[in-house]
Amino acid sequence: MKKAIVLLMTLGFISIISALVLWSLNISKDRFDKIVYIDAENQFGIVFKDFVKIINQNTKEINSTDDLDNFLSIGMPAIAEAKTQVGLGFIVESKMDKLNINYILSTLVAHEANDTRNEDDDYLLRPLVRYFRDKHELSNPDLMFDFLLDSVDKDDMERGSETEIANEDIDFEQGKIYSFNHLKKIFNKYYQESRDKRVFNISRSEFEEYFYFGDIKQGMFDSGRCGEGCSDCKAMELLVEDGDTIEPQNEECSEIFKDRKKDDQPMEETLKEIKKIYNISQFNNKSKYLVKCIVTFDTSEYRRDISFDYDIGSAGVENIDKNFQEEE
Repeated sequence: MKKAIVLLMTLGFISIISALVLWSLNISKDRFDKIVYIDAENQFGIVFKDFVKIINQNTKEINSTDDLDNFLSIGMPAIAEAKTQVGLGFIVESKMDKLNINYILSTLVAHEANDTRNEDDDYLLRPLVRYFRDKHELSNPDLMFDFLLDSVDKDDMERGSETEIANEDIDFEQGKIYSFNHLKKIFNKYYQESRDKRVFNISRSEFEEYFYFGDIKQGMFDSGRCGEGCSDCKAMELLVEDGDTIEPQNEECSEIFKDRKKDDQPMEETLKEIKKIYNISQFNNKSKYLVKCIVTFDTSEYRRDISFDYDIGSAGVENIDKNFQEEE
């Protein structure tokens, strides 16, 4: 029985790869050449629907963590096909091993507005403090926190000097940070006020190892993506401090945070609180689960990378970033 299950999983994995490879090779050079010089919206639209359709078809078969592992294993570099000289590459990766910065900021703002501050705020602030103050050693981390919080709240009250960025930039009127390019506007404002050049040491690739720009609602954190232990996970480094973990130290992160029976080793109160606040749990295809998709279009004359988020739970597309290839 076990061999049969492994065989079915392997065949399913091969079908995903085959479908995506065939899709990429079936776009003719004539068709692609016609879109090289028209606007970016139309360039993307020609192939975007086909790609999403195939993703939709294959994510319907994701019912377990093993299925998810197989799906996240797919990927293909943009190597030009011999006949058409068109290369289409793609990468799919989980975003649920990172922290949703919009959820953190919006929750802190809501607690402040409703005068319901509590000890949860310490755990919400912890990753921001450890990232901006401890890791990047900003000279004025409190000013950075003021900018971040004022970028998502909707009142006109400033926490610091000139920190109400939404008053100046319409891009911040929706109470959400959409992308790293969007976040860089906050970094620029912080620099104008602080003259702290260290903020420019924060790159897109490094920042997105820890955070993603999700919905202001909680979402979830997939402990199954963390490897052998919480210390192997970048984002978890910001949450779990020395002394928080339970024995044995080399347990997988998913084991540390799993629901335990009365007779099992109890979870520390700190870890219970972190688990509750960040909804740390295993993959469930009925819940919101974001993966990041990067599609690369490459010809001898033109290259473009498109990034977007795909929710496996709802089969929805979010946060299309057509400027993904911009310099960090």
